[in-house]
Amino acid sequence: MTSHAFWNLIAVLASAYAVYLAAAFLVWVRVRIRNRGFVPLEAGGEDILIVAPHQDDCVAIAGGYGIQTREKGGAVRVLYVTDGMENGSPARRSEALAAWAMAGVGESDIRFLEYPSLTGLTGRDEIDACIGLLEEEIRNHGPGTIFTPLYEGGHYQHDVVNYMTAEAVRRTGFKGRVFESPEYNFFLSFRATPEKILAGLLRFVPFAGDGYPPEPVLPDPVYRLRMTDGQLRTKKRMIAAFESQHPDMLVKRFGFEDRYQPLHAYDYAKPPFDWNRSAARFLDGLKRLPAAGALFAKMFRWTRTIHPEAGYTMTRIPMRDGRSHQTGEA
Repeated sequence: MTSHAFWNLIAVLASAYAVYLAAAFLVWVRVRIRNRGFVPLEAGGEDILIVAPHQDDCVAIAGGYGIQTREKGGAVRVLYVTDGMENGSPARRSEALAAWAMAGVGESDIRFLEYPSLTGLTGRDEIDACIGLLEEEIRNHGPGTIFTPLYEGGHYQHDVVNYMTAEAVRRTGFKGRVFESPEYNFFLSFRATPEKILAGLLRFVPFAGDGYPPEPVLPDPVYRLRMTDGQLRTKKRMIAAFESQHPDMLVKRFGFEDRYQPLHAYDYAKPPFDWNRSAARFLDGLKRLPAAGALFAKMFRWTRTIHPEAGYTMTRIPMRDGRSHQTGEA
């Protein structure tokens, strides 16, 4: 065998082995996702309050529970923390009203606060004022169960709404159930969020696409709502009502049975996972490389948290004592 033929053979064997490893990894991740334990849940017909930052979020996190609650005679109260205005248009407000009408929730049970989307609630004064409004909602409407976005280090306004809900619950002495629901976490972990790794890898595979429901950051048991086919179709129609928000993408991302975890106790001055040891920090480091940073930033743009501040990489909610998590701190 010539030297050229030998190295060609080595290259072929190495390529085949790489393909084998990649395939084995994808199978392992799929099995890991499929075998995750869930606790079944159904709405009990109690009155509920859904607190969300943006108009499509309420349907994404608790649309199924809202549908079941109305079917069982319970009241559904929806509180949007932000105003839903984009470029001066109230389209998202109208879409929210249309979506909830499909579940039998009327306009009188939907409230919009006036904080601006994407730029509001970054200061302590706004945060404290909004907590007061959440307290008012809980005291005035007396829900049995409250839903809020998960604290997940992916979208600042989602994270701060979780914090404000937790504070309002604490201040009012609320004794009912409080669930947090995942949406936009960019945390990559083989143990906690394997579907994020798989979905991320499939972005680089032509013609491939795989949708997975959002998963929480912490590997605790997850409650999954038991929904009939009809209820799930209604939830998907509700999501698709947000025509200004790329409805096909929304349905693919959130058109699943509701998933929740009981509200955890967090140190909100830090992200909900170990930033220093996370894949998120590693990818952020790649994006900051002098020569190749722009390329990595484009490749992994889906791992960046959403916030108006340039260079913002991880949730840090300003505390009254001045503490806030800074990138790279313990």
